[in-house]
Amino acid sequence: MEFYISLFNDLKDRGLFDGAYLDRSLIQSCFMGIIQDELDEAIHVWDSHVIRPSKNDRVPSGRPRVMYMFPELYTSDDHISPVDRADVQFCQSNCTFRPAVPCDTDIYNICNILMVESQLHLPVDAYQALDLYLHFRSEIRSAH
Repeated sequence: MEFYISLFNDLKDRGLFDGAYLDRSLIQSCFMGIIQDELDEAIHVWDSHVIRPSKNDRVPSGRPRVMYMFPELYTSDDHISPVDRADVQFCQSNCTFRPAVPCDTDIYNICNILMVESQLHLPVDAYQALDLYLHFRSEIRSAH
């Protein structure tokens, strides 16, 4: 995340991000998917990394995902508790899930129109997201 903090601070220092509603929405539109993908990958990597053995015999070692799925291999107990379906539904109804649209809907729609008009595609990395942000910002600000 340090990369994104530096990137966004650099945009601010260069006068390319002023913190206003438009700039915040454009950043969300361009970067939210990329950042979420990186976080999802970090979780996968974290769950698959190896926890090294420790001198403390009470600290388990192994891969977290395997340790969770097969506790008996680590002389541990399975602590999964059955949950009533009504409780799960209640929790789901009280959760906020990631929205399909990462920013203000109107700005998102404008961005999609600009992408089609300019024959642009969704970014696959932070540098493409930055280029897209700068393009959107320039196009929208010059339209007034």
